[in-house]
Amino acid sequence: MIDYEFLKAHSLNEALDYLGSREGVKVIAGGTDLLVDIRKENARAKGFKYLLDISGLKELKFIEERKDCVAIGALSTHTMLVESPIINKHFPLLASAAKTIGSTQIRNRGTVGGNINNASPAADLLPPLIALKAHVKLRTLNGERKLPLDEFLAGPYRTNRQSGEMMTEVCVPLLGEGYFTNFQKIGRRKAMNIARLNLAVVLGIKDDTIFDPRIVPGAATAYPIHFGKTEEAIAGKRIDEIDPAKIGEMASEEMISATGVRWSTPYKRIALASLVKRALETIFTEARADE
Repeated sequence: MIDYEFLKAHSLNEALDYLGSREGVKVIAGGTDLLVDIRKENARAKGFKYLLDISGLKELKFIEERKDCVAIGALSTHTMLVESPIINKHFPLLASAAKTIGSTQIRNRGTVGGNINNASPAADLLPPLIALKAHVKLRTLNGERKLPLDEFLAGPYRTNRQSGEMMTEVCVPLLGEGYFTNFQKIGRRKAMNIARLNLAVVLGIKDDTIFDPRIVPGAATAYPIHFGKTEEAIAGKRIDEIDPAKIGEMASEEMISATGVRWSTPYKRIALASLVKRALETIFTEARADE
């Protein structure tokens, strides 16, 4: 049994005070991952003395459009992403990813901040947020800092959040004209599925030519990262010059170069190639229809 003292914060400053004045504090909001780990006495849930409940902090539950980005509060739920007119207008990719997360109950409780801070290699929000070049805001009692999401992640189930810091929001830069996005996922089953593979693709397309390509698979590497070689292979190319199947195969080879050959490689090699092919074909069809 894991022993701990339960704390509840009624304001952001109170939460930050707890984090700054005590050692061994673990934060809980929706609890859809952490409570399972505690019940199973998973190694990821050990080594803490206090469990700090921040679920009541309404100041961290918002989605708002700002001058150059959309800000998402850390306690915004997956359901909020799915239902938000702002998210559906600017980032349908993100809404599509949120729709695939767990059951209705999990989407109602699970939070954006929890999904990011858990840093699971299979987290469904991480690939689209990284592909959208999101950054996180981290607060302490003494100030705040911003960090690109791909720098915030330090490895599977690890982040670069420092002692006393709390992630308060995610800022997603607005895309300019000519961008197309797509999210793909393969899960173990249709309901409440954890991704075996997922994929976020963001492409700028102008005059049938690709610019600023972003390809970020999830559950393919230790944690989601840009597949830079695959991105370089299509940057500056006309869409009619690109064979989506070959680009899919290239992405699979990039995965293997990053992870080596594992027991899951024979499956994931084919599956990732298929996801990339499908995403590119979908985007190319949309781009041609948009001409």
